Amino acid sequence: MEKQAHVLEGRTFNQGMNNGSRVRKEIRSCKHPGCNKKFEGSPTSLYCIDHRTRKSRAERFVPKEAPKPEDSNLVIEPDEIQPIQKTMCCSLPECKRDYTFTIYPDHNIYPMYCEMHRTEYKRRHFQKMISTGRKPADGQTQSFEKWSDYEMQFEEYALSQPHVVPFPTKKPRGSVH
Repeated sequence: MEKQAHVLEGRTFNQGMNNGSRVRKEIRSCKHPGCNKKFEGSPTSLYCIDHRTRKSRAERFVPKEAPKPEDSNLVIEPDEIQPIQKTMCCSLPECKRDYTFTIYPDHNIYPMYCEMHRTEYKRRHFQKMISTGRKPADGQTQSFEKWSDYEMQFEEYALSQPHVVPFPTKKPRGSVH
């Protein structure tokens, strides 16, 4: 039986002295885009010696565009010397909230959205809620009332009392009543 020309058999070296295990080698072509270099490797190897490391593969070299600050922020060139308070309406469609920010003479970038929609996730969630017809949360957090003076005095009184155990502790064995 003749072997195919592109399949080679070789012995591995780290398997012991003379156990005679065989490793199947093939002439393969590199799968890296634009390489197609021929190399000798196992049937599962995909890349030549030049492209075996993860660093050298194509997906690592795809540059990611850094987001521009103008995409999600207002760029305002202030002409005033003093800080100014400015109130604007949120730039997100369907959101009618007003928000206030301070314009400083040495800053150019200011928020475009209200406090409820500052992050990309919150904006996408709001748009999804609107598109499905559900009412998005209004952003009102639950307010907790302060305790009255009586409640504060009661807490001080309760904390100042010695700790009372509801059930008496067990007496050690052998002790007399």
